[in-house]
Amino acid sequence: MLNKKGFTLIEVIITIMILSLVFSVLAFSIYSTIKNSVDIKGQSEKLKEDASFFWDMEKKFSTNKKTFLRDNNGHPILVLYNTSGNYYKGLVKSVFFVKDNDLYYYEFPYVYGDPYFYDEKQSYKVLHFENLDISLVSQGKSYKDFEGNPDMLIIQINDKRMVFK
Repeated sequence: MLNKKGFTLIEVIITIMILSLVFSVLAFSIYSTIKNSVDIKGQSEKLKEDASFFWDMEKKFSTNKKTFLRDNNGHPILVLYNTSGNYYKGLVKSVFFVKDNDLYYYEFPYVYGDPYFYDEKQSYKVLHFENLDISLVSQGKSYKDFEGNPDMLIIQINDKRMVFK
């Protein structure tokens, strides 16, 4: 009579194959979870950036005293004289300009002088875009070059359209 105290080679190979299959499914599941988390974090950051820009523009446009919009070699420059500055109190000049598919913001505490003047060194990046269009609506007409008090500001960034009244 044979004394069976061990496993056969087939039993060991089958056990290793089953464990390998379980661990590969587990590794794929962990990888997918991590990848989805990173994707969701990126989407969340972009949504936060867009929402922050929207509410900042809403505040600035609602306290706006005068608006200037000009096309600068295919890139818009938007200037708002408003009382909702990020750095200064009172009436400020807020300038939004484009550089390398990025929208930048510059704020100056005084509204005299050239409205389109801005210092790139003192500005900061607001957001990145692939497609940007800014227009002002006054008395039912849309303008790309404007000076005055418009009825609406329309900003199209990538696939999002923001309308400020």
